[in-house]
Amino acid sequence: MFLLQSKGAGLPEIGVALTLVFAGGAAGKLVCGFLGARLGVLPTVPITEGATAAGILLLLPLPIGAALALVPIIGVALNGTSSVLYGTVPDLVPADRRESAFGVFYTGTIGAGALSPALYGLFSDVIGLIPAMLLVAAVVLLTFPLAWKLTRVLSAVASNSGSRAGREVL
Repeated sequence: MFLLQSKGAGLPEIGVALTLVFAGGAAGKLVCGFLGARLGVLPTVPITEGATAAGILLLLPLPIGAALALVPIIGVALNGTSSVLYGTVPDLVPADRRESAFGVFYTGTIGAGALSPALYGLFSDVIGLIPAMLLVAAVVLLTFPLAWKLTRVLSAVASNSGSRAGREVL
């Protein structure tokens, strides 16, 4: 929202932008759940994260009106990604360890969600708003090699264990 403010958006426009991001996020649960069910969880993660990074990068040069049109799409990708990532836990953890795996997952997610705004705010104060937004997009793209590596590990486990299909990676 600081980016919109730097483009001259006032409180009403920022309020609309937040509403649009949240509406896009609600739709993202449906859209990305559909993608995850059709493509699989791991192939969907790079799609949603790529859309998030692309949305952030596209947002930078756009004027306020076009930026407001883009923010619901960013909301779809942002919130949809989290839903898809929640779906990885049952795919990667045996049933008897899922409760603790979900505990670790949610603790990490909530902790990162609490710390990230403060850290990116500090970076923004030091390096500027646009470089900080570029940093956010770059960090989002770090999921690509992680998802690729995990896909390779799961494929190797699946080929070695036959019918278990890599469900007990962790």
